[in-house]
Amino acid sequence: MAEDAIKENIELTDEIDGSDEAETQVYELGFHIAPSVEENNVAVEADAVKFLIKSKGGTFIAEEFPKEISLAYTITKRIEGKKQRFDTAYFGWIKFEMKTDNILAIKEEMDINKNILRYLIIKTVKESTLIPKTIVFAKDDSSRKSKPKSAGITKKMDEAVKKKPTFVSEEYEEDLDKTIEKLIVE
Repeated sequence: MAEDAIKENIELTDEIDGSDEAETQVYELGFHIAPSVEENNVAVEADAVKFLIKSKGGTFIAEEFPKEISLAYTITKRIEGKKQRFDTAYFGWIKFEMKTDNILAIKEEMDINKNILRYLIIKTVKESTLIPKTIVFAKDDSSRKSKPKSAGITKKMDEAVKKKPTFVSEEYEEDLDKTIEKLIVE
């Protein structure tokens, strides 16, 4: 069913372009490797996925090596006739560029790989969409050429903040202390 949707999407794209030759598109493949794969063999499985992409004409843009994670929910997969449940997996992703007619071959190979629990192939852009780790600060207001019209109001507010606020009069504070003392003693 998903395969039909992908085929229709590719056919629709070709009809819009008006070309018989497949265009190049950027994809990202996110995948979960089963935790039953030994930690030493995770690199072998990740390399197998990369080899698959390269063999179908893909060129790599970026990737993240699979890391062990706890899953948000239990994944059930039938492997060799037995239902198995997984609460952890090795998650990795690869961003690559490939002709659109080869992506179905990638999907078919990922479907038959028994060590891949789940995967997702999405169309994306070449540029990095990750949030930068540095914090960007706004420029200081002193760099503005003209002062805002409300500058007089903010100046008065600044002066009010600088003064020590008086919340309670001294007489009221004394009465309050006496009342508290009476309540404590009784």
